[in-house]
Amino acid sequence: MITPIDTLTAQQKAFESCSSNHYETLVMTPLECYWQPLMQYFPEQSNPDSTAMQAARMMGFYLPEEGCPEGIKALKTFADADTWNACVHAATKALSTLNPAAHGINLEPILFTLALGSLRTLDLKYGAYTGAQQAGAVIIIGYPNPVGTPRLPVASAHEINHIVRFAYEPFMPDLTLGKYLVAEGLAEAFGLEITGNKNLVGPYSTALSQEQIKQLKPRFKEALTESDFGIVRGYIFGDWAAEKFHYPKMNIPDFAGYTLGFELVNAYLKRTNTTATKATYVPWQEIIEASSYFE
Repeated sequence: MITPIDTLTAQQKAFESCSSNHYETLVMTPLECYWQPLMQYFPEQSNPDSTAMQAARMMGFYLPEEGCPEGIKALKTFADADTWNACVHAATKALSTLNPAAHGINLEPILFTLALGSLRTLDLKYGAYTGAQQAGAVIIIGYPNPVGTPRLPVASAHEINHIVRFAYEPFMPDLTLGKYLVAEGLAEAFGLEITGNKNLVGPYSTALSQEQIKQLKPRFKEALTESDFGIVRGYIFGDWAAEKFHYPKMNIPDFAGYTLGFELVNAYLKRTNTTATKATYVPWQEIIEASSYFE
């Protein structure tokens, strides 16, 4: 089952008082299960922020210091679009459709939330949204805009697919580029399947031109069994994140792995006449082979 945490309402109350202390209490305390595991990977910082507020900054949340009236206005845009309910519905439908218990996968209730993010970290070029999941929890972060807002339900189902997929075929320790490509392409195809609108494919999954794809496919084909995490991330995210995640630049365009993964999975779905829902329970090697994408 999906257990929603209404972070948008909590942010609204915090912005109304325009207090960082209230923000920590109302927004970050209910989300400890999200940010506490993250912060163990970062050293303590010598600044006045509490650990919770450091986490809010790292995760890209919109903060009171950025302007409370502007934050309230952004939240109203989400409310007018009924974004929160649409995302909860998509996440709930995604889990029900995947029916993991029927495949021998027993999951604890999945915490789900949507938070107003900041343009400090979110890029309008790519719809100003992102999603993340960890065991038993999904978070979607976005700033309202015409491209990203309609795609937040797709992102919600996308992340639910990751949780179920990684319970079926764990992401680690046997990560390869091929497995990562399939996971991202499959999650996006599934998100579109759940929302029923193929026009809402995300900007990450359409980041490359057909000419770029043609040029990159041979490189990706040769690297499908690459298992060095730094190099794999370079193929998935591209050079833009090399300094941020400390991996070498390899002359890979932004989000190349998302685009090739999406095309790869769509080739598989078309050739096998199946759905992303069913493909969630197919091994990654089988998906690549049956897709004939790299032939």
